[in-house]
Amino acid sequence: MKKLLSALGLEAPGDLRQLLWQFVKFGLVGVSNTVITYAVEQLCYYVIFRDVNWPERALVFTATFLGFLAGTLNSWVWNSRFVFKTGPDKGQRLKNILKMTVCYALTGLVLGPVLKLWLTGLSLPYWLASLLVLVVTVPLNFILNKLWAFRKEKTE
Repeated sequence: MKKLLSALGLEAPGDLRQLLWQFVKFGLVGVSNTVITYAVEQLCYYVIFRDVNWPERALVFTATFLGFLAGTLNSWVWNSRFVFKTGPDKGQRLKNILKMTVCYALTGLVLGPVLKLWLTGLSLPYWLASLLVLVVTVPLNFILNKLWAFRKEKTE
């Protein structure tokens, strides 16, 4: 537990306040991701691909995937500049976006749907299951991004 707290940056008295503020900023970025993802997905589904003669599954997958990409790109821009503040090294920034995408894919495209299926199997309504899943995936995503995707490289 001590190692986790230290890895999260909780060593001095004011560190908890800084960590909470960083989590709030991460949440604000998440809200913008949700809006952008939803808007791009709906735009693709109802406008851009409206007249394309694709099977419904292909249309849904394409719109969802493009929305996910837009939200992930938005997330990387704001997380790297506003939340975790990465440096100008292009190689490091590329690593950050790839790792962050893996984090979002694991929580949003793997863990989230599994938990939603489990919760709806317990007779919870889908809207409530979706909200409860956020209670798990948002903090988990923050920890994964802080400790792995945007971890500061140790210089020796």
